[in-house]
Parts: sequence; structure tokens; C-alpha cells
Amino acid sequence: MAESTIRSYSSLLSTIFARRHSGCYCIGQCNHFKTSLNRCWLCGTVVPHGKFQIMPPSISATYLGLQLNSPIVVGSCPLTLSPESVRDLSIAGAGAIVLPSLFEEQVVHQFGLRGVRATERESIVEWVRFEENEELYNGGTQGYLETIAALKRTIGIPVIANLNGCTGGRWLNIAYEIERVGADAIEVMLESEFNDPSASADRIEEELIQCIETLCDLVTIPISVKLSPFHTTLPNLAWRLTEAGASGLVCFAHDPQWDVHTDRIEASLRWSLTQSSNINPTIAGVIRVRSGGPSISIAASGGVCSPEDVSRLVIAGADVVMVTSEIYRVGPDAVAHIVEGLCSYLERHGYSTFAEFASKRPRFERSYRQAYLESITRPHNDPTPKKPDQTGDRWGHLQ
Repeated sequence: MAESTIRSYSSLLSTIFARRHSGCYCIGQCNHFKTSLNRCWLCGTVVPHGKFQIMPPSISATYLGLQLNSPIVVGSCPLTLSPESVRDLSIAGAGAIVLPSLFEEQVVHQFGLRGVRATERESIVEWVRFEENEELYNGGTQGYLETIAALKRTIGIPVIANLNGCTGGRWLNIAYEIERVGADAIEVMLESEFNDPSASADRIEEELIQCIETLCDLVTIPISVKLSPFHTTLPNLAWRLTEAGASGLVCFAHDPQWDVHTDRIEASLRWSLTQSSNINPTIAGVIRVRSGGPSISIAASGGVCSPEDVSRLVIAGADVVMVTSEIYRVGPDAVAHIVEGLCSYLERHGYSTFAEFASKRPRFERSYRQAYLESITRPHNDPTPKKPDQTGDRWGHLQ
């Protein structure tokens, strides 16, 4: 094949093959395929004998019973509404996408326009909280359904819808329409008002479980539950949600930040990107949920920015990870970087598949109290900062 032809193939196929599989087929010298002439098929790099690896480790994963090309799931956000954006994320290596939230207030409002009578509680929710901005955020209830249908026609990875509410009721019937237009699964976020002193933890969890039972009766596609990290006993709740029919759990929902304004003497909520150093609370939550013993699918969400974050969360017990904030910071290349790094990690440690790696994770069967005591009392280095070796005069000149 002529050199010019090789170069032309490079420009057309490098993204499709290299980023979709994201393995370093020339072991660090290029990211593409080999030819029988020791030349990378796509970029033309000449590689010494014995330096080629024909295919990277398989990173296919299973989540909610769905087969994914990779364990990297794009978390719920408006980026997943655009077919062009979803196509780029799929090429970069995303295994699935989660659509932005469809809110209870929107559904109740839309059902009212159709003449569907709402419950008293739903009517209060819709009357007090519905705003037109919600329609702009996700395209409205009908637009949401049309988006699902359009994405299923144009992309080849699972599309997971997202329902966000604070009560049960007839509004959950929208799940039937979501399934009808082709969604592969539904992620549910249900959270009661935090400032209601009459709402006990038992009542809140029982309402959540009843809603999941209702949804599982309405549809045949998998249901996952996006949890808050503030539930009283995560292992018990995970077990009860599994019994109610949930196929998966997401640890955790991203909370907005409180802005307390000293000049105006008021407080408001503000959404911001998750910090890249925020992975430890997610790890702790995944370990707690997995230690409860359920074989339920677990997606880790919150602070995932690097291949190391993925490997740590999988060892902790996650089946897949969700990436959102890093995509906003970097773009689809964030997914490609994570997938490539995951492949390299599997190669270095001798795993032929991602499933093999996941099967080796430890079982956290020891008492948490025992591990807690050991972490405090075992001999360790003094964390007090050391005095610098160099000194200086009062003007900052080194002595």
C-alpha cells in the first residue's frame, strides 16, 4: 500500500479505531494497528519487531444487565441531548449515556395539559415549583421522548433516561412512555424535602422503595436508583431496593453547593463541577453498599477524572463509573484518556479482560470498626510538617 494511501486512512480511521478501542497497539509508539511490514496501518509509524500488540484487553462491561463496550458511562447532563455530542462520546469510548433529568414538576404539568388528573400532593408540587426554565433545560416532556427515539436511531450504545422527583404518584407513569420510545433503562432520583422535621428516615426510605416497586411494575426495562450519600444505613437500603426490583444503584447523586452571602445575609444554591480530588467519599460509599452483600449493579459517580480513579472504584466494588464534570472540563478526550489508561493498566497487570480484573477485587468482610481502629492505632509517620532544611534572612535570601 502506498505511503499516501496509508496517510489518508489515518485521517479517516484513527478516531474510529484508536479512540473507540483506545489501546496502545504499538506499546507506546502509536495508538493504531500494525501491518505485515512492521508499520502501523493508520499512522505509518515504523515499529521494531516484537513491539506490536494486535488487540488491547477487552474492556466490555455489564451494567443493569446491559452489555457495554466499556465501563465508562457518561453521567446525567445536558451534553447527552445532542446526537453529535453523543456520537463523539461514543467514538471516544463511552459505554453508555445517561440523559439529563426529566423532572416530576414537568411531567405533572404535561399530564395536566393532557387532562390527566393529578393527586393532591402532585398538584401542590407542580403549582409551587414548575418553571418554564425546566422546559429549556431538557426540551420538555414531549421533547425528551423524541430525543430518546432520535438517539436510538443514530447511536449504538445504551441510552438511559433519568427521572427526578420528590414524591410518588401518577407522574411515574411516564416511565411507560420512556420504555415505549426505546430507552434501554431508567435511572431514578427521588429525594424528599430535607427540611421537613416530621419526615423520619424510615418514612423517606419506605416511600423510595414503594416508588421503585411501582416503576418495576410499569416497565420491563432495568431500573437503577441514584442514591444520596446521607441515607442512614446504605447496605440495608441497597438490600431492600434489590428486593423491590431495582437492577442497579448509583453512588452518588451530585448535590449543589450552598452559597452563603454575607453582604445580603442570605443563602442560595449553586451547581458546580465536582472537584477532581473528590473521589474518596465515592469510594467509601461504594464499599459500604457493596459490603451489604447485594449482587446488584453499582455505578460510581462523583469525582471520576482519571484511569486511576476507575481502577480504585472497581476494586472498591463498582461495576461501571460515571464521568460528567471532567467531560465539561476537557471534552470527549476525557473519556478517551480514561479508556486508554484503563487498557494500559490491564495490560501492565496481566488481565486479558476488564471482567477478569473486576472478579479479583477483595471482599470487604472485616468489621468496619476493626479497620477503623487499626487505621488510627497502627504505627505511622508523624504528619506534622517538617521544618525546611534551608533558612533565609529577613529579606528571603537563602543562607
